[in-house]
Amino acid sequence: MQHLKLNRRDFLKATAVAGTMATAGSLLGGSLVPGAEAATTDDTKIVRTNCRSCTADCGVLAHVKNGRVVKLDGDPDFSRSEGALCVKGLSGIQALYHPNRLKYPLKRVGLRGENKWKRISWEQAIDEIAHKLMEIRAKYGAESVFASTGGGGNPNFNGACRFCDTFDTPNWFEPGAAQCYMPRTLIYGMAYGDNKTYQGSDTSLGDSNGVELYFYNEKNANSLVMWGTAPAYSGPSQAGRVLAENRARGLKTVVIDPRFTADASKADIWLPIRPGTDVALGLAWVRYIIANKLYDKDFVLRWSNLPFLVNTKTKMMLRGKELFKDADDKTFVVWDTKTNSAKPLPFPYDESLSPALEGTFTINGAEYKTGFQLLKERAEPWTLQAAGKECWLDPKTIEKAILMFAKDAPSSIALGVATDQTPNSTQAAHVTAVLHILMGYFEKPGVLLQRYEDKGVGGLLRTTKLKSFLSEAQLKKRLGSNEHKGMLHWWIAQPTAILDAMTTGKPYKLKAWLERSGNKLGTVANAAAWVEGMKNLELIVHMFLYPTSFSAYSDYLLPATEWLESDFITASLNKCFSRKAVTHLYETANETWIWAQIAKRCGELGHENCKRSFDKAQTAPESPYYNTYEEQLDHWTSFFGMTWEEYKSKTPFEFTPMEKFRRYYVYKEIDPKTGKVKGFNTGTGKVEGYMESLIILGRTGQPFTTYPLPPVAKDYDPLPYYLKPSESPDNEVGKKYPLVMTNGRLPFWHHTTLRNIPYLREIKPYAELWVHPSDAKKYGVSQDDWVHVESMRGKIYAKALVTEGVAKGVVYMERFWNPENLDTPTHGWKEMNVNVLTKHTAPFNDLCGTYTLRGFQVKISKAKEAPKGVWTEPKQFEPWMPQVSDKTKTVEI
Repeated sequence: MQHLKLNRRDFLKATAVAGTMATAGSLLGGSLVPGAEAATTDDTKIVRTNCRSCTADCGVLAHVKNGRVVKLDGDPDFSRSEGALCVKGLSGIQALYHPNRLKYPLKRVGLRGENKWKRISWEQAIDEIAHKLMEIRAKYGAESVFASTGGGGNPNFNGACRFCDTFDTPNWFEPGAAQCYMPRTLIYGMAYGDNKTYQGSDTSLGDSNGVELYFYNEKNANSLVMWGTAPAYSGPSQAGRVLAENRARGLKTVVIDPRFTADASKADIWLPIRPGTDVALGLAWVRYIIANKLYDKDFVLRWSNLPFLVNTKTKMMLRGKELFKDADDKTFVVWDTKTNSAKPLPFPYDESLSPALEGTFTINGAEYKTGFQLLKERAEPWTLQAAGKECWLDPKTIEKAILMFAKDAPSSIALGVATDQTPNSTQAAHVTAVLHILMGYFEKPGVLLQRYEDKGVGGLLRTTKLKSFLSEAQLKKRLGSNEHKGMLHWWIAQPTAILDAMTTGKPYKLKAWLERSGNKLGTVANAAAWVEGMKNLELIVHMFLYPTSFSAYSDYLLPATEWLESDFITASLNKCFSRKAVTHLYETANETWIWAQIAKRCGELGHENCKRSFDKAQTAPESPYYNTYEEQLDHWTSFFGMTWEEYKSKTPFEFTPMEKFRRYYVYKEIDPKTGKVKGFNTGTGKVEGYMESLIILGRTGQPFTTYPLPPVAKDYDPLPYYLKPSESPDNEVGKKYPLVMTNGRLPFWHHTTLRNIPYLREIKPYAELWVHPSDAKKYGVSQDDWVHVESMRGKIYAKALVTEGVAKGVVYMERFWNPENLDTPTHGWKEMNVNVLTKHTAPFNDLCGTYTLRGFQVKISKAKEAPKGVWTEPKQFEPWMPQVSDKTKTVEI
């Protein structure tokens, strides 16, 4: 493929162009800052920093010459990446010096969608936004204001939440959350315990977990199940690389994914599952392990709550104090096979008892079963044959995978985002947590679930919420989270409920949207419905690094810093690192500062909560807002007894020795306060497969709410259950739309970012539709054809990739949008955006409100032409090549 013709020498010789954005300029226009404030040093220095093109924080060595970043290398001292850096990180220079970056605050001067803007000062932007917010608050109530953010590359993820808490609006959302990671953090946090560690509390390889695998030379793990995760694609320099190291040392792997990913190509077993049927497969694993007595009976009896007796009518576990007056809160009741009677089981265990794992018993006229018995009954219908039929898998291959997980121990299930993106999301996490419990895969060498000692550092790695600032009355108005109380875990509203209120004005009107992330129209389900809803808003603010489709519908654009312009605390294993701002361009600002300035001005205009948010005594134990980002950094690093300047000069440093960081069998350690073993951080002190805690969550909102909440209409189920996809090849929808759509990451992008990077778009210029040869033949599609992909909600284009690397009956697309079409009527989100097709309506996951991003039905047909305006040839991307700009001062107000 032809390459673009701008070498490093050309780049370094390029000069800045004086001038400012035209008063009514396009989003694709712009110019560079004058050279007057350029750095004057002639030497090249190397600055150790950290990437933030995804969640991984890989170590980077930035080469800076005359104030300009000229080269990026991986940092070999960063313990998780060990000098590796993927194409997302290596594109940092192209992102930093992209000619179409947002450079200054902009105000819309035409109609929404016309992309007509004028440059304004930060003072004017903050003042006008704050005045409008206060006007809307006075007219409609604070709840009519909502905010949103994006995950992945955003360490200030809770910035939008913190502002909403401060403004006293309950409504903020993130298009991931219930569709990305929250179902896993919720379930593993309640089953394993809220361990307050950022490394090991769940099994997501893409979120700084799975750390045990990084010690690959010890060869502790014998097998690993990668369920709905593709680390070679999503984290090539960390999780993907480390898995390659482990495989080279003998690690056996199972990959459960409808795509034949790079990891599937290296796996011992590939299960190309039908999207949306994961829980059916998981229950079959549970059934097989129980039926064949492959589980760790000693661990299940001593360290899980599955032997506890459960009232089959109330679904609640039988407390010791209900039958025995001297029992404490951690004493539950088991059926003792020695005496054939109910007995209290004090924490942690009673060696004189022989608890039954299975059975049905009558106590004082009420029926009780063990949690294990209820689990066994729940899994009973799911034979290997039944799961094979439902999941489109070979039963014999399912059996081989189970045996590898159970017998090639120690093992773990690395659960990925795929299972988060269907209405069965939390149940998928639950069934995999149960599988870990059955096998006793906790805190032993070689397993993923660990309680590494992070000394509180994990709590510093993201901006915190201000939950205490949100009033009781306002919390009860939060859209969607009363029925979906699992969303309280992230203190967040449900996207569809936001959209419904925005569109219909019920249960109340929404009037202002403050958005900090990339292209929301590329990440929310059924994007067209959101554009309609936005017509009812009086204020839309977009803060980001460069314009996206969402920007075209906004009223103000606020330029945020790229990662090479950002300062933040980072960590890897037992060491602290620092992301350092190696330069600063234009009038970009850190988003923490932007949110603080809006809150400050609202306080000056009479918002009492916003005034209080700058008072450390009022916000304690959380951080207050500060007038400058430097003060905020100093607050965070005061944890170490240092200023930010001192902290970054001393990084990297160990916050705890490695021998103290890595601890095994923490649950067996003696707690000096009680003199007993520590157990697990759950209500029972055991790992909890039977999750009575979900019933309590639904009825009360505990343990996450700050105020009492009304109960959900129906109790949450304490055991995992299978919910069949609402759109399916075997129902009415499938007759018209016969193929099952899935999606998933590629190594070039993270969420909707970086589609404007010329080298990455040269590698992958358009969205591909993976389709099996038999399906391609059936629907008249050939290799490299432009095709239409259509669901009940919309129609888009893609280029056909005919491959046996996707299961029959399934098609795959990655999220895509086209920045080259920002100044066209489509604004780049209508051409190849798979989220034009996705489903934002019910059914939802009961706990988290998850809607359907995978496992819905589509049809395909050959297109007569390519979509208009899209770039596919290398030469076309030249306008996006980096243009040098000189360093500028940090913005102040």
